[in-house]
Formats: sequence, C-alpha cells, structure tokens
Amino acid sequence: MDSFFASMTPWPRNDGSLHVYALPDEALRDRLETVSVLLDDVAGLPRMPLSWLHFTVSRLAQFDDIGQAGLTALCDALTRELAGLSPVAVELGAPAPGPVGVTVEAPASPGWDALVAAVRRAAAAVSDDPLPPAPHGPHVSLAYATAPVDDAVVVERLAGATPVSGFTITGLHLVSVTVRPELGTFDWTELASWDLPVG
Repeated sequence: MDSFFASMTPWPRNDGSLHVYALPDEALRDRLETVSVLLDDVAGLPRMPLSWLHFTVSRLAQFDDIGQAGLTALCDALTRELAGLSPVAVELGAPAPGPVGVTVEAPASPGWDALVAAVRRAAAAVSDDPLPPAPHGPHVSLAYATAPVDDAVVVERLAGATPVSGFTITGLHLVSVTVRPELGTFDWTELASWDLPVG
C-alpha cells in the first residue's frame, strides 16, 4: 500500500475545497468504529476520526472563496437538481485494503448514480471549470496511508471482519474541506444541507 497523499493530484490549496458529502448516522458510525479499531497502531495508516467519516458524492471544482452570491447560486442549483430524488440504500461490505488506504464499499446503484449526476449537473450549471472525476462508487475511507504500508499486516488485521451492512442516505451536505496530509485526514465545515427527498 502506498501513500494516498503522495499519489493524489495536489489541490490548488489544502483548505476550502467544496464537496458534497453524505454522512453516516450514529448507528452506522458505531458499526464503522467496530471495524476501524482493527487498524489501531498500524504504522503509516492513521485511522480517520469517526466524526469525519463520509461518503463523497462529488468534489466540486470551486473553493469556498466564491463569495456569498456564488454560494447562493450553487445552493439554488443543487436544490433544483436534487428535487424529487429519493433516499438511496447502500449495502456496505467488509473493510478491505486498497492501493492507498482501507475502505468500506458498496455497489453503485441507479439511485446513487442519480445523486452523483444531479450534484455534478448543479456544479456545472454555475461554473465552467472542469469537475474532478466522480467517485468510483459509494464508499467510506476508514484510513488513508501516509507512507508505504505492508499489505499483509492490514490483511491480517482485517481477517474475520464482517460486512458493515445496510445504510440509507437520507441527506446531502455541501462542505468546505481541508486536507491534512501530515495527519492523514480530511475535515470540513458544513455550508448547507438537504434532506431527501428535496421538495
């Protein structure tokens, strides 16, 4: 496993990147904690704090310095595009190591794809800047590698971990994200939120 932060395309700056997230509820955070603690004290693989666990629906091209008028236009566009979309059920598997971290993943679905597409249409409606790539599917990152990590150690730690199971996404959050490569974490400030269905 290689460093996530060495492999990611650098942001123009490490704070203020606008994202739309879905957030776990308390019950899902509890289930994620059960598997996250299996990674305690793995060198080079700090656990994400439970309060910052998230599903990325889309990273946007803009940063939070677009001004109040820009934020209002973005929120209005999101409200229009999300109108009528329903909550989305995801079925999360067991934690698994990947090339740059440990994730809990769920298969994509028409409902998930509709959420991602709606968010990206809204962002494109208010900015000509090209959007970063869409996420590969619904997932929660439990830990991001900050240095090379022996995959065998992670596989051994996760042996016997069971699927995290189902969760329903019932809301979305526009957030201003800070990446902290020195800590191996992301955190954010919430700017707006929407309950599903909108409208």
